[in-house]
Amino acid sequence: MNPKDEIQKLIQTELKKWADYDRKNEELHARQVIRFQLLRNLLDELIASIEPEYIKATILDDHATIEVSHEDDNSSRMSWSIDPNYKIQERQKEYWRLNLWQHKVSLEEAPGFKVKEKQGEDSERTLEFGTEDEVILCLAPEIAKRVAFYRYVKKHLKP
Repeated sequence: MNPKDEIQKLIQTELKKWADYDRKNEELHARQVIRFQLLRNLLDELIASIEPEYIKATILDDHATIEVSHEDDNSSRMSWSIDPNYKIQERQKEYWRLNLWQHKVSLEEAPGFKVKEKQGEDSERTLEFGTEDEVILCLAPEIAKRVAFYRYVKKHLKP
C-alpha cells in the first residue's frame, strides 16, 4: 500500500472514532432530556407559584438553573443548577481545538439528579438526589424561606 492510501485509511479510522463519539453524546443527551421531563414539569409548577421579582429560572430540555434573590442583595442570593446525574466514563487523549489542548471526555448516565447549590458569592456544594420528588423536597423549603424573608423585608422596611 502506498503512503497516501495508508494515511487516508488512518484518517478514516480516526473519523469513525469521532463519529462514534458524537453518536454516543447525542444518545446520552436524548436520554437525559427524557429523564429530565418529569422534574422539568415539577420545576415549572414550583416557579409559577412564586412572584417573578424573587425568582429567576432558566429551564431547558435537560438542565435548569434557579436563582432566588431580592434586588442587589448578593449575600442572601441562592441558586441551584440541576441536571440528571452523569459520571465520567473515560478521558481520552488530548486533542487540538481552537488553539487549545482539551480532553475528549465520554460521559455515562448515573442514577438520580445532581444539584449544585450556590449561596451568596462564596459558598457552593453539590447534592445528589435519587428522585425528582427529592429534588423538589429540598428546593421548596429553601425557596420558601428566602421568599418569606424578602416579603417580610419588603413589608417592614419600606421607606
